[in-house]
Amino acid sequence: MALPIYVLDTLFYSSLLFLIIAGLNLIYGILRVVNLAHASLFTFGAYATAWITTSLIVPRLGENLLALMVLPLVLAVILVILVSLALVTPLLRYSQGRGDAFQLIVTFGLLIIFEDLFKLIWGPHPVSAYNLFFQMGFIDIAGLRYPVYKFYVILLTAILALALWYVTYRTAFGLVLRASSMDPHMATALGLNTSRFLFIVIVLASALAGLGGSLYIPVASVQLGLSTEFLVIAFVGMVIGGLGSFVGAVVGSLIVSSLRTLTLIVFPELELVVLYLVAVIVLLWKPEGIGGGRGW
Repeated sequence: MALPIYVLDTLFYSSLLFLIIAGLNLIYGILRVVNLAHASLFTFGAYATAWITTSLIVPRLGENLLALMVLPLVLAVILVILVSLALVTPLLRYSQGRGDAFQLIVTFGLLIIFEDLFKLIWGPHPVSAYNLFFQMGFIDIAGLRYPVYKFYVILLTAILALALWYVTYRTAFGLVLRASSMDPHMATALGLNTSRFLFIVIVLASALAGLGGSLYIPVASVQLGLSTEFLVIAFVGMVIGGLGSFVGAVVGSLIVSSLRTLTLIVFPELELVVLYLVAVIVLLWKPEGIGGGRGW
């Protein structure tokens, strides 16, 4: 495989990881809760997109490229937000300030509940929807065929990351967001409407996770256990980049994806070992993470 293919695959995987880690960091930065159930929203977004594509869009509109690009993604993200507000948000609010052990137990329990719900609704077998992947076609890179869809995901995520950066560092909402992340008690004392602000943050974090799952499903099948798989890798990226940091979400996703690609080329059996080893080195060198210590 040519070097450009490796680079593009690294950027593609880091794009998906960024969407998960950014949501995790948003929740942690504002609520100070490590939400282990967050990766379940990613998986739910993948399941919902597959179901919407194969059961609603294709039977009614056929293989229409624009419909496949827009409708499953938008509808899946809306479903993820609604489920998050109904199931995840009350538990996050209840867990806030009750200690790390309590938060981890509650959110991990919610992840297990989600896994059982996925099995109940979609069954134990892998679910897929490759329609958009093949409809977008392929291009030649260094004599090899490369899917256009992966370019689409990389570009879309890059635009979204720039938009998040702009909102975070160039708007009044971003100023409030960073202030709440650095000192939530002072922000409350200065008159911030915490209830409305937390609602916006949770909706945004849920939308990012659902979007990640929706973008994932056209290139791979979704099955039980996917939440845990992505949670482990995203959590390593979160630790490396820095908890509660936008910069950390970008840095962590790029580092983890690069290490994963390199390890899979050289020694696939050591994929997780290398990731954990780098995470330990970063923690020993800089406990707050590479991009941490600055708030969101």
